[in-house]
Amino acid sequence: MLRMGTRRTRLWGGAAAVAALTVGVLLGGAFAPRSEAAAQPSVGFTGEVGIILNVVDPSKAADFERVMDAYIETLRSSDDAQRARMGSGLKVYRAAEAGPNNFALYYLVADPVVSGGNYAVAQILADEYLGGPPENGDEVRELYEAYTGSLQGGGQQTINLNAVN
Repeated sequence: MLRMGTRRTRLWGGAAAVAALTVGVLLGGAFAPRSEAAAQPSVGFTGEVGIILNVVDPSKAADFERVMDAYIETLRSSDDAQRARMGSGLKVYRAAEAGPNNFALYYLVADPVVSGGNYAVAQILADEYLGGPPENGDEVRELYEAYTGSLQGGGQQTINLNAVN
C-alpha cells in the first residue's frame, strides 16, 4: 500500500497551492483590462457611415455617457492621425423614445467612416489609459466596468450605411 505522505507535507503542499492561486488571481486582475480589450472584437465599418446601436440600462445611462465622453475625447486628442480623424467624425445620440423593455438606445454615429479604423471602445480606452502612469490602470478598469455594466440585452449592433442617392 502506498503511503500518502506526512501531514506536514500535505499541509505545505496545500499552502503552496493556495499561494499560487492567490498570486495568479492578483496578477490576472492587474492585467485584466488589457486582456479584456484584446479579447473584444475589432469594430470596423465597411460603409460610408457607420452606426453602433448600444442598448443601455436606463439606470446606468450616466455611466454610459461618461464612458462615451472619455472615448470620444481620447480619439479626438490622439496623436495618431487615424484616431484623431475617427474622433472628429463621431457623435453620440440618445433616442427620445425608450427601446424594448424600456432600455435606453444610444447611437454612436461615425460620419464619415475612417477606413481600417478600429472603433472598439475598450481597445481605444485601454491603449490610452494603460500606457500612462500606474494609476491609469485603475481608471481604465473603472471605465471598462462602467461601460460593460451599462450595456444590456445583446449590447451592441453595428450598422453600415451607404448613400443611395
